[in-house]
Amino acid sequence: MRLVRGTFPLLLAALCVALGRTLDLAPLFLPLMPAVAALPAIGRPGVRSVLGAGAAALAGVAALGWGARPLNVAVALTGVLTVTALVRAAARRGRRQETKIACLGRLAQVTQAAVLPRPPERVGGVRLEARYLAATPGATVGGDICGAERTPFGVRLLIGDVSGKGLDVVATAAETLHIWRELAHHEPSLAGIALRMDTSVTRIHHHEGFVTALLINVHDDGRIELLNCGHPPPLLIRAGRAQWLHGLDATAPLGLMRMVADRCPTTVVRPAPGDWLLLCTDGVAECRNQDGEFYPLAERLTSLCGHEPTVVLDTLEADLARHRDSRARDDAMLLLIRPLQQQHSG
Repeated sequence: MRLVRGTFPLLLAALCVALGRTLDLAPLFLPLMPAVAALPAIGRPGVRSVLGAGAAALAGVAALGWGARPLNVAVALTGVLTVTALVRAAARRGRRQETKIACLGRLAQVTQAAVLPRPPERVGGVRLEARYLAATPGATVGGDICGAERTPFGVRLLIGDVSGKGLDVVATAAETLHIWRELAHHEPSLAGIALRMDTSVTRIHHHEGFVTALLINVHDDGRIELLNCGHPPPLLIRAGRAQWLHGLDATAPLGLMRMVADRCPTTVVRPAPGDWLLLCTDGVAECRNQDGEFYPLAERLTSLCGHEPTVVLDTLEADLARHRDSRARDDAMLLLIRPLQQQHSG
């Protein structure tokens, strides 16, 4: 494409002149000069490449028009000038549009980061690493949420999946995350957070939607308390092996707890030194390829044990993008957590 916008118009004009003069067919090649001037329009031309092609075409008209009928020369000259002007105007318009899109993209990224910010690398005594793979190409937010807060009750974490699609789900996700942040600092128990969030989600969704969520409290003594609200369980990475955390008693998603009489069971895990937990949303746990095969998350994570968290999640993110069906319409989020005291003691 660079060749078309760069030296190719000059070479083509020179070839036409050479053939026209050698074969004494200048009138036949003269009408081709406007086409030479139009070549940059094939790609995304810069103003310089447009002017360069126009200059090459004008030189071709001058060389081929020597001794030709004035009318033919005038038509070719008018055609070159007209085409060059049109392509130049289109190039300028295209550049302005690209600049505008780039500015809007940067603005969208800043806005999205403010609406649904990703957690920092460390909160209190917990190391975190997060990745997000949007169902919509180019998007950086969607219905998947995660958060981490240092509170008087320990480090509290949330990963969730808001039901629904489109821009409405982003607004709902942002409001849900805001509600969780407030409750995380004031509600003593995970069950209390879940019940109050259930009421809020019901109000936000107008009884038509729900939020699957995993609420986690990392206590200062190292205990990890979990409350599963209809969400995929975490994976425990221990001694070079990753496996789904079984025995995690789940309740209904937020917004649907009335169906289970507000039952909110919690599970406590006492991690060993060096343990990690990988949290994910449905877009990861239920990721399928075009043949309907699930992504082997536990096996792939086991093969990556021993690598740095950044490397692990970068690899998983790339794997998921390759594995999942191109028609997938579900966001995917990964959140890797590890208490720092375990890291130091290990």
